[in-house]
Amino acid sequence: MQTSQPRAPFTIVVATDFSKPAQRAFDYALWLAGRLHARLCILYVVMGAWPAGEHEPGSRALRPVKTAALLQLGRLAQRAFKLGIATDPRLDVGSPAERILETCRKMRADLLVVGTYGRGGVARVVLGSVAEELVRAAPCPVMTVNRTVAQRRAPGQYKGAL
Repeated sequence: MQTSQPRAPFTIVVATDFSKPAQRAFDYALWLAGRLHARLCILYVVMGAWPAGEHEPGSRALRPVKTAALLQLGRLAQRAFKLGIATDPRLDVGSPAERILETCRKMRADLLVVGTYGRGGVARVVLGSVAEELVRAAPCPVMTVNRTVAQRRAPGQYKGAL
């Protein structure tokens, strides 16, 4: 008789920059976490564009940005908590794509959820696409929520999904 190891809870990482697309991605991640009884990691990455040492913990340069981000993360975590969803709000500093990928690896994420702006053409070439990099390099499936999907339906309005 084979004994099975208890499975760790399903883990969803949702990356946010607190924009409207990211908010919609959070809504979908929250809905999925509730349906799957999953743990939800809410991640915000402060883009590190300061000289070495300026983004060390406690640095004065980042203190206001970190404080504002922690308040926003707290609001999102509170929404999840009210729905009975276990959350792990996290703040990191560095390249958003690198830090998101590293968090997914460390947490052994089962799913990554991100919002996309849907830029195309020159804007995409010049600015790059964090979402595209995540889709290519993530160690888990990636769900992207773009503006078009976000405007059509709210999470939970998809009948038969999950």
